[in-house]
Amino acid sequence: MILQPHNIVHLWLIDQRSLHLDERRDTFEQWLSEDELDGLTHYSRPELRDEQLITRAGLRSSLSQYSDSVPPKRWRFERSERGKPRLSDDSPMSELSFNLSHSGDWLAIGITVDNLIGVDLQLRHHQKPLTELAERFFSAPEAEELANLPEPRQSEHFFRLWTLKEAYLKARGLGIAHGLDKARFHIDNNGLITAEFDDSLEDDPHDWQFHHYELDDDYCLSLALKQHRAQDASTHFYKLIPGGHVEPLECIGHQIQIQ
Repeated sequence: MILQPHNIVHLWLIDQRSLHLDERRDTFEQWLSEDELDGLTHYSRPELRDEQLITRAGLRSSLSQYSDSVPPKRWRFERSERGKPRLSDDSPMSELSFNLSHSGDWLAIGITVDNLIGVDLQLRHHQKPLTELAERFFSAPEAEELANLPEPRQSEHFFRLWTLKEAYLKARGLGIAHGLDKARFHIDNNGLITAEFDDSLEDDPHDWQFHHYELDDDYCLSLALKQHRAQDASTHFYKLIPGGHVEPLECIGHQIQIQ
């Protein structure tokens, strides 16, 4: 069992390549609720069904790391008024808050206590020029800053901003349709992240903390946590095989060591 004190964030990383899903499929399906199992049938492509099965099982397995008496099957979920998933009031340990993100081979699940949390994971790949995407989705100063960077640095900076924006909007339960340009970010040479919010968000950036991390295989991950800057949050990382092995990970600077 892993303790989850206040002011601590745990990030659980699941590498789908390390799973032998055919060996675990029956177990994972037994963990899911009837609604979740029904939801899987709405995906016509087998690979999407498998991805969702791993996501739901991974969330349940990561939550069960916080109790020796709550198996993955017992967790109960509901959605907020804005549609964000959360533990229901009748679920065990309903004080836990979570958010998850999937990209490529990796699933990331952030868990904390009683705070809004958002996580966004992205594999750096793109078809359109990043400067064009920034002009469309980012604020004018952010797009200009990106365009002025040397081309080799543009991809890294673009995805840092993109994941920070998505993590914040996910934490709020707003979604990117609300406007990626409404939350603006600046990252200095030391990696310090500061934010500025549009008045329409009705929010104070001083009430939030933002963190950005790099994974191997050209992935990046951002975390948004509604916790005042004066109360610095500590982030711990784990690699998880749902229903199996848990491995603590080391973070050196902004690089998560996953090998």
